[in-house]
This record gives sequence, structure tokens and C-alpha cells, in this order.
Amino acid sequence: MTRPGVPYDAGVPSRWPFVGRTAQLGAVRSILGDGTHGGVVVAGPAGAGKSRLAAQAVSGLEGFTVAPVRGTVAAADIPFGAFAHLLPERFPAVAGVNPLRWAAEALRPPAGDALLLTVDDAHLLDATSAALIHQMVLHRSARLLATVRGGEPAPDPIVALWKDGLVRRLELEPLPVEETGRLLAQVLGGQVESATLRRLWRVTQGNLLYLREMVMAGRTAGALEETGGLWRWHGDLSLTPRLRDLVEARIGDIDADERRALEFAAFGEPLGADILIRLTGAVAVERCEERQLITTFRDGHRLQVRPAHPLYGEVVRAHADSGRVREMLARLADAVEATGSRRREDALRVAVWRLDSGTARQPLPLIAASRLAMSVFDIALAQRLGRAAVDAGGGPAAALSLAYTLFFDDRPEEAEEILRRSMGTPATDQERSVYARTRVLGLAWSVGDDADAQRVVDEAAAAVTDPVIHQDLLVLSAFVHFFAGQPLASDRQLAQARRLGDTMTPASTAQAAVVEGLRLAHGGHPGRARALADATLREVERWRDDAPDAFWSLQCVRLLSHLFEGDLAAADEVTNLTRRLMREEAPWRLGMAGFDGHRAQIHVIAGRPADAVRSCRDGIAQLGEHRTGFAGLCFGELAHASALLGDVATARTALAAAEGRSLRTFVPIDFPGVLARAWVHAAGGDLGAAVSAALAAADAAETHGLRCYRMFALHDAVRLGAAPLVAEDLARLCATIDGPLAAVCARHAAAAVAANAAELDAVSRAFERMGMPLHAAEAAAQAAAAYAPGDRAGVFAASRAWALARSCQGARTPALGDLTAPRLTARQWEIARLAATGLSNREIADRLVLSTRTVANHLVGVYGRLGVGDRAALADLLGALDAAVE
Repeated sequence: MTRPGVPYDAGVPSRWPFVGRTAQLGAVRSILGDGTHGGVVVAGPAGAGKSRLAAQAVSGLEGFTVAPVRGTVAAADIPFGAFAHLLPERFPAVAGVNPLRWAAEALRPPAGDALLLTVDDAHLLDATSAALIHQMVLHRSARLLATVRGGEPAPDPIVALWKDGLVRRLELEPLPVEETGRLLAQVLGGQVESATLRRLWRVTQGNLLYLREMVMAGRTAGALEETGGLWRWHGDLSLTPRLRDLVEARIGDIDADERRALEFAAFGEPLGADILIRLTGAVAVERCEERQLITTFRDGHRLQVRPAHPLYGEVVRAHADSGRVREMLARLADAVEATGSRRREDALRVAVWRLDSGTARQPLPLIAASRLAMSVFDIALAQRLGRAAVDAGGGPAAALSLAYTLFFDDRPEEAEEILRRSMGTPATDQERSVYARTRVLGLAWSVGDDADAQRVVDEAAAAVTDPVIHQDLLVLSAFVHFFAGQPLASDRQLAQARRLGDTMTPASTAQAAVVEGLRLAHGGHPGRARALADATLREVERWRDDAPDAFWSLQCVRLLSHLFEGDLAAADEVTNLTRRLMREEAPWRLGMAGFDGHRAQIHVIAGRPADAVRSCRDGIAQLGEHRTGFAGLCFGELAHASALLGDVATARTALAAAEGRSLRTFVPIDFPGVLARAWVHAAGGDLGAAVSAALAAADAAETHGLRCYRMFALHDAVRLGAAPLVAEDLARLCATIDGPLAAVCARHAAAAVAANAAELDAVSRAFERMGMPLHAAEAAAQAAAAYAPGDRAGVFAASRAWALARSCQGARTPALGDLTAPRLTARQWEIARLAATGLSNREIADRLVLSTRTVANHLVGVYGRLGVGDRAALADLLGALDAAVE
């Protein structure tokens, strides 16, 4: 762990490793090596890593004499200034000597080597150096690897290189977020929390120069620390003086009008272009856009403006004094209000600007804005607005709004104190309903007390007289019962609510859809569940402000419906959607933990336990130290994934945390923690206990109405070698569950009981097509054991099981315990790969300088040891192996 004040370079390499850019690196080396072009120019913004890519491309390159050159402003007026260190000190005194030819001859390498000119910052070259490079590339006396800064003017001879097709121009974009994560993991020596990674990437946009400065600042100040196996950023992002200087240099000298335009864009981002022009004038806005200080983009019918880079906004905001900030925010609020604040987000932004500028006077806009912030689950902002509304005299409405945000931030004691201090006994049916819903959601999602939650519902229901509000409370009761694992009671309450007629409020309609959708998904009807969720989400604008939690719960319905059908790619896309929708600057901790846990669940089923561990640790980092929502999901999947990886100690510790820290109001969400117990026993070598745990999980799932989890538990018993104990139950259950996954699980059990090798092979193929290689490997291994000894099909099944297992990040299960790698020599592997590409024996022999008979003999051995009969089957098997290696 880094302590505040510890120098940045303590334990951190001064030169960052080269990560990613595999395709670009390959392209540069290919261009330099194939001779089709005279070289390559790598273009991109400052800090994108152009120079590092060029250096990496040259490293280890053979057959070239490298002449390094750098363009600088200082050498602009010196003939051949960039080449001064490579040329003789004096120009020959012979009359009529061509300077370009003389310089080219002076640079000629020793016989046998080609000359490679590596030119950094070629856009800064002096005129004669640029002309020399052009002539040498044109006449093929040198190859070129150059970098230029995108958007900057370059000397005409350099531009002509790619315009005339003499060299290839390669545009280098900033490092993508995934590759940024791998780079930071190497630099810091450990996994970086996903939220921290996305935050750093958002503010630096993958610019490596800026990223390095941010990491330096975080390490030096102690804001970037390793906690619980994860590197996390705590607190605000800070700018070092060096980073501020770098950004200011990129902004350059700007006049007062341009600065004002950039300031308004920074404080208002994103800001309508028409509003910015009204505040600062069209000329200043146009100049800022021409200088690439601001950028415009379309958002629906609006043309919006923001700083061209996030750090431009950070620097501009850091320079403004408090009085100037208040003035600008007030003017922004006035300007947007003058347009009518047509969008929902306009009202939220205006309220924040009013609050920050000291011009907020009335509580009602603050209450409304707090609810809007909650609708996008910007919890921190919603709390800030809610507190301001309470302070402004907002009364019970403000207290309820603030308490709601605190419950969802896992701060129930503070929420209850706000309600006690600011509310008396609810006086109207509407107040009773809102009060009950606020407290019940808090008791269920934060405290975990279903009995107390149900008591609050019952008290409110006994006091109200409005039948519509009574209907709302019945839906609320159904919600409590479902999440407490009492499905029949939940069904009764929901049915009673529907019998009262079609008068349900939009918020209760959404909440009812959550309960019914989850019941359908868990109960074996995922397609119907997803259809209900999609239909309800199409009406989201009618209910989102009053039931923002329903939005994320309906996304869970969609996610689980795909998961229970076996469509893992679609399930993962739902988790990606939630990440895009949640505000990364101030995310909902518990919500992020929940979706990280679900992502881990997807990874486990997809045979990627190492990825699952990373997702679990991301989720666990969002949880507190006490009993909390989503603990069973995150710790349970950590236990499952660790068990698959053979890390028994971590698996047992995580399982204990899953069982000890789960809330009893999270039964359906946290059930993966129950499923994990079987795999923890299996990892410890106790298969009997593992099978018993799987059967117990199946019984618990049935009790709680979680039929799809019962399917998983029974199928776990099949995977653990106990198919005869569960095959009939699994067949009956799967017949009632919709979707392809249930059918394949039932087939697997029946084939395992019958030791039907061909059917087990078919099941393995089905699992593989569904993106479940670990399940596919297990079925293939069972098929190999079912074939007669010496049967070529059995050998092939074993080889295929081994290849599939190799793709599962080191996962090992009892079914895969006896697998061994195919015993091929290095030469046999080489010939096998060439044959799999379709080359004939003669073509392979010519390439490897062997006889055709030797190639044929090697292939006979390959076919026998892998159990394949022809090149098509060989290609199929090696394709699975190559996927594993990748």
C-alpha cells in the first residue's frame, strides 16, 4: 500500500511497459518488412503513444541500420538541422555539390544493411531535413518510420509522402479502456478496480501522457491505493502542476472572449451550442472550435458543446475563483431556464447550478431535482439536493426524498433519523403510501428485515381508505415476500392487487412487473419475463421518477431471462448497458456491486473463472464490512470461481462471507452463494459432500420458487458424477422450463446415466455452441470415458475435452481430473497445424524441407494420437485449441 508522501517511483517502473497495440505493431512491422511501401507514418494526438509504438516496432528489427531523427522547433532554421548529429560537421567545399545527394550519401549504411530513418515529431522538421527524407524514400535509399501529431501542419515534403502513396499513414487512436486496464495492472502490479479504471480513462481519454501524470498524482498523494487486492482511487481526481502545465500548453494562448467561451463550455458541459453562442458570441465559439478547444456533437435534435478533452474542463474549472464560478453558474441557469428547460436533465442541471451559485430559494425544485438524480442513480447528487431541500424548509416531502437516497446508499440509521426529525405521523393516504414505500424499500434493501418491512406495509394498509393506494400497498407487500423467498405469499398479494381492477398507478405497475418478471424468469419462463420487462421499460417515462429502483430491477429481469435460457452474450450485454447508464462519477455502490456479481455469474457459466474473480473483487470493493445486499451474490461467485481454479482457501473464506453477510431479504439475488457450496466441497476433494450440497441447494431453490436455480443445482450433480440420483427429477423439471439450456441439461443427465458416448458428444457440442466451454469439456470427457478402450472416437473426445478445458482459464472440475495433453512432438504439432490450414502433404513437405513420405508418416501419428480421421476433424480440434491459447 502506498502512503501519502511516498514518491511515485517507489516500486513503480519509470518506463511504462508496452501493452496492447498488437494490431498496430504488427501493421508497422509488416509495412517495413514487405517492401511494398517506402515506410509508415504513425499519426495521432499528443500522448497517444506514437513514439513508444515506433520504438517498439524498431526493437529487435533485423537487417536495418537505424538512423534516429527528431523534429524540433529549435532546429527549424538550420539546414539539415534534424540530421546534424548524423552528418559530417562541414559541407564539402566542392562547387556544384547537390546538398540532398551529399547528405543521402553521408547517411548510407555499411554494405548489406538497409537504412531505416526513424523520425519522431516529423511535423516539426526543418525544410531541408523534410526534403532529404522525401528524396531518400522516393529513390528507395531508405525506409521510413515517422510520427506526426494529428491536426498539426507538417512540411509539404512530409505530407507528400502519404498523399503520393510513397508511405502508409497509420492513425493511432488513444488507448482503449480495456488495454488501459492491462497497462495499469502491469504498472501497479495488481488489478485495478473497474470503477477506478473507467474514471481514469474518462478523464484522460486513453492519452498515455495524461494517464501517467494522473497515476503519479494519485500515488504521491495516497489517493490511488491497493485495498483488498484492488487498486482504487479514493476522493477527487487531482491535477499535478506538471499535468496542469501540459494541458495549458495544449490549450495555448487564448483571448478573453475565447476563455469565456471555454469556461462556459467547461462549467455547463454538455451545453447547447445556441446557449453558448448567446452567452459568449458566435465568433468566440467558432475560434474555439477551430482551435480544437471545444467539440460539438448531436444529442437528438440538439447540437451540444463540450471541451474537446475532459482535462481542458478540469484545468479551466480549477483556475476560476469562487465568485467567478457563482456568477457563471447563475448565468447558465438563467440561460437554460429562458429556453424553457425542455428536457428532464435541464431541470436537474438548473437546480444544481442554482444550488452552487447560491440562487436556490425554493425547496420544491430541489425535491424534484433530487428525484431526478435518483432516477439516474446519482446517489451523491440526490443526497446533496435532498439535504438542501430539507434545509430550505421542504418538510416531509424533502425528508422522504432524502431518506430514500440514504436507504439506497446503505445508510439506514441516518435515513431513519431524518424521518424521525422531519416527519410526524403521515396525515393523508398519499403520505402514508410514500412513507411506507420509502421505509419498506429501506428495510428490505438496506436492513434486511422482512418482518419489520411487512409490519410497515400492514400498518399503512390498515390506515388508508383510497382503493388505488391500497392496491399500491398490496404490490409493495408482494415485493417484500418475493425477495424474502416467500413466493406463494407474494403471488397471493399480487393476485389480490390485480383483482382490485385496472387502477394501479404507473409506479406500482412497474413494481408489479418487477415481481412478476422475476417470478417468471426464476420460475422457468424467461421469454415471458423478458417480454413483460421490455413492455414495462417502454413506458419508463411514466413511472421512473416515482420508482427509479424498478428500472434497474427490470434490467435484472432481462439479464436473468437471458442467463436461464443460456444466451450468455445477451446477458452480458445487459450488464454492459447498465454500466453505460450508471453515472461513473458518482455510481450507486450497491447497484454496481450487484451487476458486478451478475457479470461474475455469467463468467463462471461461460468457463472464465479468472474473469469472474476479477468481477467479484470489483463488486466486493463496493460493499461495506457488514451484512449487506448482494454480499451472497458477490462472495458466492467468488467462492465458486476460486473453487474452479483450485484456490480452496479463498473459496472457503468467500463462502463463509457469502453465508454470514447475506440479508434474508435478498434470497433470489444471493442464491448463487448457495450453489457455490457444492463446488467448494468438490475443490476440497469431498465429492460426497459436494453432491449432497448440490441436492440441498436444489431443495432450497424449490422452496423459494427458484426453479431455474434448481435446474442449475441438479445439473451440478450431473457434472459431479451423480447423474443417476437426479436424471429423472431433472428431466421432469426441464420439461417445464422454457429455452434451449434446460433441454441440453436434461439430455446431459440422460446420456450420462446411459453412458451414451455419442449423445454425450452431441451434448458437448451443444454446450460449446452456447458459449459454455467448461460444460462442453466435461461432457466430452464423460464421452471419452464411455467409448470402448482404443476407440478412435474416444481418443478424439478426450483430445477435444482437453482443448476445451484449456480455454477455461485454468478451471478444473472432477469430470476433467483424468485429462492429459495429447502426446505430440514439436514436429508433429507443426505438421498438424499446416495440415489443418488445408495444405497438401507435398506443400507441407516443400515448406519444411521434408519428404512427402515423412509428412505422411507424421500425420498418421497425429491422427492416431488425437483421434481424428481427416484434415477437417483436425482443423476443428486445433481451432478449439487455438481459441484456448488465445
